[in-house]
Amino acid sequence: MVSVAGLVVAACGAQTSGGDHRTGRPSGAVILNTTTVGDLVAAFTDAGLAVSNAHDVGPQKCPQIGCIDAVDTDTVSIMKFPSTGKAELYAASIPRMFQVEDMVLVFSSVVSPEARRGYEQVAKHTIR
Repeated sequence: MVSVAGLVVAACGAQTSGGDHRTGRPSGAVILNTTTVGDLVAAFTDAGLAVSNAHDVGPQKCPQIGCIDAVDTDTVSIMKFPSTGKAELYAASIPRMFQVEDMVLVFSSVVSPEARRGYEQVAKHTIR
């Protein structure tokens, strides 16, 4: 007998992980995308969007909020979570945020709504 969850994963062609301490994904977790926080920083830079003073804050921030990687910049904080659900739970309590799958962007108050749209479009295009 095949479980419904097994059929859904098989039907979607999703990849699963065998558990990895570097990604924080438990064994058998569905991998939504392979985009990293660093990939997003690079994509924003390539698009001419401001990401000055980028620095890794994962070790400080992730144990408290449940992310697996995080970078802060002067304009946007980028966090990757182990699942979309975890990202949604975090994002629900944060103003000026944008979520795509397991990634959450939190914008500085100095970022205008027009500028935010640029980051959002690049993030949607980059996260696959």
